[in-house]
Amino acid sequence: MANYDLSAEEVVLYEGSVTSNVGKGNLLITLTSQKVVFEKEKGVFKKERELVEVIALENVKFYNEEAQIKQKGSAVDIQTIEKNVTITFTGMLEARKFTGKIIDAVTGTTLAKRGSDKIKGAFNMVDDTLGLDTRGTIKGLLENGVKGTIINGIGKKK
Repeated sequence: MANYDLSAEEVVLYEGSVTSNVGKGNLLITLTSQKVVFEKEKGVFKKERELVEVIALENVKFYNEEAQIKQKGSAVDIQTIEKNVTITFTGMLEARKFTGKIIDAVTGTTLAKRGSDKIKGAFNMVDDTLGLDTRGTIKGLLENGVKGTIINGIGKKK
């Protein structure tokens, strides 16, 4: 990252080579905790990097509490306030690695935390809809077994 200086609280999360609709040819991409930086290598003998584009992660759009970052094969589409950016990686695994890291950076959570939140939301929806205590029922199954739970009954939501 020759032309871009990191701020004191900014860390590099990913670096790689890509093609994109923000510039022609091969670009060097650097994902930091706050931005996505695109640079182009210039020169034959003396390699220098020219800054092509900087996208702030705070400008990524959200819909239904989901960051609008989608991976399709080796391509990743990012919807920002200013424009839509398509980044093409050398392979699907590199695209998956980048997608995971950028979503973690944009949302401020990890994949495990987002998964846990989805499960909690599903339990809450079932509890509210049916008026049951799903967590209590599962706890009862584990403590008393199926026979004890059937005899004692399924817990009602309090």
